[in-house]
Amino acid sequence: MALLMDLSMYSSAVSAVLLLVLIGVYLRVYRDTHAQFSIGLTVFASILFAQNVLAVYSFLTMASLIAEGFLPFLLTINLAEVLGIAVLLRTTTR
Repeated sequence: MALLMDLSMYSSAVSAVLLLVLIGVYLRVYRDTHAQFSIGLTVFASILFAQNVLAVYSFLTMASLIAEGFLPFLLTINLAEVLGIAVLLRTTTR
């Protein structure tokens, strides 16, 4: 079950990296257009980034407190988040 914990942690880290890219894109759009919508997207992506950093920290420091029965659900949630952020990034950069 340690594998599921590691995969959950890595998927949260991947989400954080993708969100950093999204934040950069949104800030660039704001710089070029001064569109207020871009600021809202930046704040939203920043909050999600903070959540993923906290998740990685939690997996690193509190792994022993997470019951094994929860691990498949945590992994599924994290993988769905990575997929959603990847689709958002692809849509944003097209």
